[in-house]
Amino acid sequence: MSHLNANENPTEANYTAVEMAARPQQSPTESRFKRIASSIGRQWEENGKVKFIITALGIFLSYMLVGYLQEIIMRGKYCDESDKCERYEYAVTLVCVQFLFSFTFIKALDIIKPEDKKDTTNCLYYILAAAANASAMVSSNKALKWVTYPMQVIFKSAKPISVMISGLFICKRYATQRYLFVLIIVIGVVVFKFFESDEVKKPKKTENKNEANTANYQLYGTALLILSLTMDGVLGAIQDKIRAVHGPTSRQFMLGMSAWGSVILVTVVIATGEFKDVFAFVSHHPNVILHICAFATAGVVGQLFIFTMVASFGSLACSVTTTVRKFFSVLFSIVFMGNPSTPLQWLGAALVFAGLFADAFFGKKHRPAQNQHETELHLESAENTERLVENTDEKPTITKFNTTQPNAQEIV
Repeated sequence: MSHLNANENPTEANYTAVEMAARPQQSPTESRFKRIASSIGRQWEENGKVKFIITALGIFLSYMLVGYLQEIIMRGKYCDESDKCERYEYAVTLVCVQFLFSFTFIKALDIIKPEDKKDTTNCLYYILAAAANASAMVSSNKALKWVTYPMQVIFKSAKPISVMISGLFICKRYATQRYLFVLIIVIGVVVFKFFESDEVKKPKKTENKNEANTANYQLYGTALLILSLTMDGVLGAIQDKIRAVHGPTSRQFMLGMSAWGSVILVTVVIATGEFKDVFAFVSHHPNVILHICAFATAGVVGQLFIFTMVASFGSLACSVTTTVRKFFSVLFSIVFMGNPSTPLQWLGAALVFAGLFADAFFGKKHRPAQNQHETELHLESAENTERLVENTDEKPTITKFNTTQPNAQEIV
């Protein structure tokens, strides 16, 4: 029997050198998958399977409700007593309410349980991040006037594409396999878009002359979704810069971004006079207030569950949960909201979600470490799946390899 010294692996204590050589060798991918599965398993045991199930269900139900209400508000019609129907078209106001609710929730959380670490981030960074995030959210909501909700979800699921492109512009390196996963997502999005149902491609019949009635009316929605993805990429680059220089916690980042986002959007709503149109719409259709408030409240509740999931089970478990949720949101919208689909669109959706899952599990491997110490830190980072720790004073050594710590709006 071999004897261990202080540096040997205790799991190999009962093996001789010959026995060790005879053991089957695992591929790097299989070994990494087992490390991740082992890490998640330990977190399950430490934090409780019941807690994981409750948290996952909270994310599912909250954001399923968000998607349902978003489709009702932006794609539905509101009719008054005289059966005159109108569409709600004020995406800026809708997103503004979201930001205000989010800021109120995170500020209350900060008052109840303050952070030990002081946020030193320059407010200019938060202004830029808020502007990019607000632009992305307004564009994706506005796009629903021309595209279906499943199309919006599939396009927005392609966020890794824009984040990777923006990262390449700032000379950020990615693992080789991640380019393959992003290519799979791109192919899936193209297939989903190209093989739309003929019913969706037809222009809408409407009495409103201001609405586009040409065969190419969907191009507006597609352009807005591309703009939204572009702003997601810009936001990702700003986040990397903020966390590399100042290293705020996720809650601090969300607080700063929601605060400045609220200021920007309130200013835009007032400056453009949109608030007058919103008040006029609400006076004829007061039930839209209930929908908007429920929409924003569900988003806040979803944020709470996401913070809990990331803190207790790691960002990987949260990313997988939200990806599954997006799939069921698409399924729910097609089955219950009457959005048409084709078999090839399902193939495209399958490619998108397969790429997302592969990227979540195997796409986070970074460049080789330059020395043994960095290798140990990198393996520890991968095994811990970038857990959110309450000790915010800890030195961010591991963030040398991955400075992107997820936040609630970013993940969903």
